[in-house]
Amino acid sequence: MKKLFLAVTAVLFSLSLTFAQEVNPEEKAKATVTEWTSQLNLTEDQQTQIYNVVLEHKKAKLALKADTTVADDAKATQIDALSADLDKKVSDLLTDEQKPLYAKIVEARAAKKAETPAAPPVQ
Repeated sequence: MKKLFLAVTAVLFSLSLTFAQEVNPEEKAKATVTEWTSQLNLTEDQQTQIYNVVLEHKKAKLALKADTTVADDAKATQIDALSADLDKKVSDLLTDEQKPLYAKIVEARAAKKAETPAAPPVQ
């Protein structure tokens, strides 16, 4: 009985991990905008415009990550370029009061990226 319980638990755990990875760009963009709305006090109009920009960014990033013909270092460079483009577009939509707050978000993202070690090359 104990083995059966452990087996069922293991299967359920593995299924939950599988489904947790299937977050689509729309959900990620919505979560990002929701978080930024609370941090930046975005207006309804800003939320809509920023959602479209973030969604475009998330789709492009997902497509780039799925492209197996591009080398990992080239992907990293392109992802950095996508992020820089996102930051510029979002910053253009913000008020002068919101821009310093967004700069802190960008700095926090850069710090988080810097502390995350790069994945070792696959051999």
